[in-house]
Amino acid sequence: MSDQYIKYYQYTVSDFMLDEDFLLWIKQPDETRDAFWNGLLLVQPQHADNISDARKLAAALNVQKEVVAESTKNRIWQSVISAAETSNGKVAVMRRSVWLAAAAAVLLIAGSLVVYQYLKSDLELIRTAYGEKRTLTLPDGSKVVLNANSQIEFASEPKDNTPREVWMTGEAYFDVVHKNKTGTPVQEAERFIVHLPNMNVEVLGTTFTINTRREQEQVVLQTGSVKVQVNSKPETIYLKPGELISYNKDKKQLSKTTTNPTDIALWKEDQLKFDNTPLSEIVKLIEDNYGYKVEVTDSSLLNRTIGGTLSSENQEILFKALENMLEVKITINGKTLSISKQ
Repeated sequence: MSDQYIKYYQYTVSDFMLDEDFLLWIKQPDETRDAFWNGLLLVQPQHADNISDARKLAAALNVQKEVVAESTKNRIWQSVISAAETSNGKVAVMRRSVWLAAAAAVLLIAGSLVVYQYLKSDLELIRTAYGEKRTLTLPDGSKVVLNANSQIEFASEPKDNTPREVWMTGEAYFDVVHKNKTGTPVQEAERFIVHLPNMNVEVLGTTFTINTRREQEQVVLQTGSVKVQVNSKPETIYLKPGELISYNKDKKQLSKTTTNPTDIALWKEDQLKFDNTPLSEIVKLIEDNYGYKVEVTDSSLLNRTIGGTLSSENQEILFKALENMLEVKITINGKTLSISKQ
């Protein structure tokens, strides 16, 4: 086991919540921090649930800082204590003030949900590795195609009269079951909400693609209609088929434009559509979907562009096609991919 990860071997949810490096990753994610914490999950996969729970609490704490009544804090604290009990009845050591604030924030945001649901929920987590694509059916019958290096969480046994909710990062294509077919006012159980790190997307029944790669969160609508709300902004934005909305979390900029939604979702058919696409963007695609660290030996190559549709079913064939179209040399050494002039 790598020395840098030894101290995390017996970490609990509370330990992650008190770890400054972990909290900094949640608040200010970047490529280096993503690589470190994703690396931890690779060598210590038993922490997947603990990290997921700690992320929810940390995110809630960052969003909501209102003061609540002391009686409410104490009631939440008892829920935290119950959820944190180990099999022998001992409670993990934690800093009470931090947990009170986090638990109170969760209660304020989630309404009727109690903190216990965040600490020990029935969410099912599905991840895809680099180069892997997976199709799954949600409990309500909705279909999701999860692209490489992505993850999704959802309730394996949804509760009655509650919205259908999923939490995802990476890239995915959704085909949502339309439950409201009578034209009557939408009921809670008929809502379908996709939670992203910085946005929420709500639909009734539609097909759309979501991408949360790097600094952007993007929603592209193919059919139906959706409404999108950025956590830090009050307005609600409605999309029509063919519209794309993008939020830059670093610049905190929101933009809407039109695109070809079919081309955007071609990856689920093992195809990639390029339209005068520069190598600088292809580098990001290779890193995000295949897990390589890409090195370009000559920066002038980054401006070379290609167009057309390529098969992504076979990585070796894809890279050879890129070599020919861009007139470059691609060399792979372990997890490093080097691009140079021919």
